[in-house]
Amino acid sequence: MSIAEATIEMIEYRVILVRSDSRQLLAFDAVGGYCLPRVRIPLFTRPAEQLQKAIKAIVGLPVIILEFLAVENGCCRCAVAEVLAPDASSELRPVTLEKIAGAELSEQERAQLDSLLSGTSHSAVSQIGWIDQAIGWLEWETAAKLSSKSQIEQYNAGGAFSLIRFPMDDATNYWLKATGEPNIHELPITKHLSELSGDCLPHFVSVRPEWNAWLMSGGPQVEEVTTEPYKLFCFLEGAAGSIAELQMRTQGHSQTLMDSGVFDQGFDVFQMHSEALFDSLEEAMSLQTSSRVPRLERSRLQEIRKIFDDVCSRMERLDLPKTIVHGDINYGNILFRCGRCQFIDWCEAYIANPLISLQHLLLLNKTKDPELRGFMSRGITDRYRTIWLRSCNAGSFDKGLIYMPLLAVASTLYGRGDWLTSPQRIDPRRQSYARSLARHMDNAAREPKLLEALCH
Repeated sequence: MSIAEATIEMIEYRVILVRSDSRQLLAFDAVGGYCLPRVRIPLFTRPAEQLQKAIKAIVGLPVIILEFLAVENGCCRCAVAEVLAPDASSELRPVTLEKIAGAELSEQERAQLDSLLSGTSHSAVSQIGWIDQAIGWLEWETAAKLSSKSQIEQYNAGGAFSLIRFPMDDATNYWLKATGEPNIHELPITKHLSELSGDCLPHFVSVRPEWNAWLMSGGPQVEEVTTEPYKLFCFLEGAAGSIAELQMRTQGHSQTLMDSGVFDQGFDVFQMHSEALFDSLEEAMSLQTSSRVPRLERSRLQEIRKIFDDVCSRMERLDLPKTIVHGDINYGNILFRCGRCQFIDWCEAYIANPLISLQHLLLLNKTKDPELRGFMSRGITDRYRTIWLRSCNAGSFDKGLIYMPLLAVASTLYGRGDWLTSPQRIDPRRQSYARSLARHMDNAAREPKLLEALCH
């Protein structure tokens, strides 16, 4: 085990490597039958991305992840990958499914794999050979040639989902994204936003309806941004400018965006569901078992709710416009191209107060020195504010900035809102997440500037 693996929690996968020409599997010859390769990747990362990298590093094969097999309790996870280039490993042997040792796969996994090998799986983007169809579609639409199949980068896979970056011979990059339920709405949202946004989103190239997939042009994802303060500031300031420009262009388009699948997070919606939202927080807090941090008592949650309702009413009176809000701003959802930030992954898109996006963007500033972090955040806010003052009253905007930290946490907690009336509400993982967000709301509700503003 490497030092990195000793300090980062890792998870092991069995890997089923499939040759597209023969539908044979690549496995190690061992006593009792052929065995599947194993790889370890960091937990809490994108499995498809990390598996693609690990397989290439350990086995020496470029692959595309097709599917993740359903895992029975206690079993090691299992991924199916299509080999994209001739076998480079002399230790792996091509064999049929029947020759894989019995202990390597459960009956359920064998049935799933047999369906995939026979071409009867339900999802088009988990079929063997689908990547060749995708490359043909891409090259036809763009009149450009893929640089190499071995250079394809994958970020998501499984079911009806896929996210892939294709580097082309002419040094351009294109993205393919496919989504299924419950995110099937992302395609019409992205298409509509691309029509409104100018260059704040990647250029929308083409749609493949039967895959619920689309092609976009764009640069690489920003997976990690330098911690060097000046470079980080320049990046976040640019991102603030891009999201503000995009939001300005969506003014007056709330209804058409919601018709496309964007979720409503207006203050009237927050107020309508305030009671249910805080009831769910009480439930989550009552089920806390850890003693590492004290639970928020019902009386404090009711105080926060009163502040929250007051803030919603005050924000409505400010009459700031409702625009698009990106509900999942993180470095992985920002592309950097030609000195400009572009935003992807709009499955969590809301019609709401635009300042929510600014607050979420400021949270990406992880500068350790608090004084420097504050200085940088003020500069990022100034860039965003300058753009919005073209159409907003400065006094209303600045009051909104005071209220926004509390509302931004509430936006993250509420999300689509459907979980409040579904079994997700009592899911232990969601309740743990809700407890964490409740503490952030508690901190925001204690801010002196907010409490002072509420006195007037």
